[in-house]
Amino acid sequence: MDRLRLRCPAGGICGATRTFALLAAACGAQLPMVSAVAGQASAVSEQRTVARAERLRAGGRAAEAASALREHLARAPASPGALALLGELALESGEAAALVPYAEAAVAAAPDEEVARLWWVRGLTAAGMLDSALAVSDRWLKGVPQLSTARLARADVQLAAGDSAGAIRTLGDAAAPGRELLTRFADLLLAAGDGDRLAAAWVELLALAPPATDEVETGLRTAEAEGSGVHAASFERLRGRLADRRDGAARAGAIVALRLGRAEAARALAEAAPMQDDPEAAAFLREYVREAEAAELPGEVAWSARRLVDLSARPVDRLRWLALSGEQALAAGDTASARRALEELTRESHPGDGPHQLASRRLFGLLAANPASLDEAASVLDRYARQYPDSAAAEAGMRGDLALGHARAGDLGTAEALVADARQRIRVASSGRLDAAAARLALYAGQRDSARERASRSARESEIGAAERTRRLRLLTLVQAADTAEVRIAGAAALGLLTAPEAFDPGPALRDLAGRPASSGRSVVLGFIAEAAEAAGQTRIAGALRRQIVRQHPGSPEAPAALLDLARASAPADAGSWLEQLIVGYPRSALAPVARRMLAELDGGGR
Repeated sequence: MDRLRLRCPAGGICGATRTFALLAAACGAQLPMVSAVAGQASAVSEQRTVARAERLRAGGRAAEAASALREHLARAPASPGALALLGELALESGEAAALVPYAEAAVAAAPDEEVARLWWVRGLTAAGMLDSALAVSDRWLKGVPQLSTARLARADVQLAAGDSAGAIRTLGDAAAPGRELLTRFADLLLAAGDGDRLAAAWVELLALAPPATDEVETGLRTAEAEGSGVHAASFERLRGRLADRRDGAARAGAIVALRLGRAEAARALAEAAPMQDDPEAAAFLREYVREAEAAELPGEVAWSARRLVDLSARPVDRLRWLALSGEQALAAGDTASARRALEELTRESHPGDGPHQLASRRLFGLLAANPASLDEAASVLDRYARQYPDSAAAEAGMRGDLALGHARAGDLGTAEALVADARQRIRVASSGRLDAAAARLALYAGQRDSARERASRSARESEIGAAERTRRLRLLTLVQAADTAEVRIAGAAALGLLTAPEAFDPGPALRDLAGRPASSGRSVVLGFIAEAAEAAGQTRIAGALRRQIVRQHPGSPEAPAALLDLARASAPADAGSWLEQLIVGYPRSALAPVARRMLAELDGGGR
């Protein structure tokens, strides 16, 4: 190996160096050692060589890159950057044997250099010289047992030799394992099916700072995909080991549980960790909110947001978390929690504030939907009218919703009186929501002409969502297409589904329809009752009515819509049949392209 030599007279110093030394002595400076100067030059040369080799590699000239690196290593073997890049190129080209001499020379030049020993072991392993690789890695690990790189290299050689049990022992003997080592250890335990030790390794990963949640999530998803009994129980084993912990590992486990959609387990792990007087609690709960939102778990968003209310010192933060808690509790169907959050939000905010007005409306809507809290809903509405006198249009709509609440309770008389009072009380040129509610009440009462007039007015409102517009148009279509008797039957059925959905029996309505001459709107009547049944959660009744439309009214516009609704409500194995019927039987329908797209998605998923 050639070393840098400075040719000077024996026993003397060359001229330039002597001059620099005299100047340095005069200034009180110390002359750098010749070896340090040479080392700096070697480092600069290595950086240039590696940069050039990287450019050649990126340009598809890997052989030239390897040649440049070999030339440099021949001059300066203790160049870890050059050796590492040459190692990568050697593994890519399958020429690992050519790397070994350079790695050996690097170790000889710098015995303590970690990169050199690592690539020596890797080169021997890739070249198939496993006995040598085992011997070299064994000596290295015995010399520095605390070094994770050495332990990982030893395990890699053992795996290449087919000794997975030995690799597990090597990694398991680490005194203070880090993220990479623990992840590799967990992967080997997963492959070996050692569930108990795997759960323990995952706990260690979650206890790191920051916790290795991504690695544990990946492992759990892999275990779930394996499908065997040992793998299927992996999450429960992990949960069991975290159950008694009150530290960051339990909180990290809660985050992993959220990502896997296991809301109950996430909540249990999160609640076990202390919250009060814990400076990290707020940060954890904010992360919990983010992960729960990403996993589309509104109940968990609501729970964590409510906890953040108690941990927030600033009023603006309290209001923000209260609003989120109430909104997400509503989305989760937890009306009790939503009501508490909305009531607290209206108490802590002030009239005129955005949160106060929105919370008042949502609280009213929640109370008006429950027959047991209609009086409280009326109280909230009256208070809203006093606090927001300029919101007449919103008030009119809320009074319409209160009227529908009384209809839901079976009190049509009070409902109609509320609508009449609202028209007298509120001077609004037009209120689509009030007209829509009035049209519904007229339908429930079997008053076709009144329902048609009010439905027509409500359908002319411009600023409404697509779903609400569709709902209003369906009612308008019904009262326009069906005769008076059919409207009365449809209204009675819709009212029955509104007031007592679980007890609703479609038999009387169907028998009544069958005993009367069918109008051109008979299929519209059946479709309207099917929609009402689906909205009330009676999907079985809705499906039966739609099948009747397909059988008895195949030429009606409602038939393709019924087929599409049947497909959406069916399991994949049955949905394809309904979609094929729509595509073949109604190729010119506006719904046919939708059916083709859905069928393609089903076929792509293997049904």
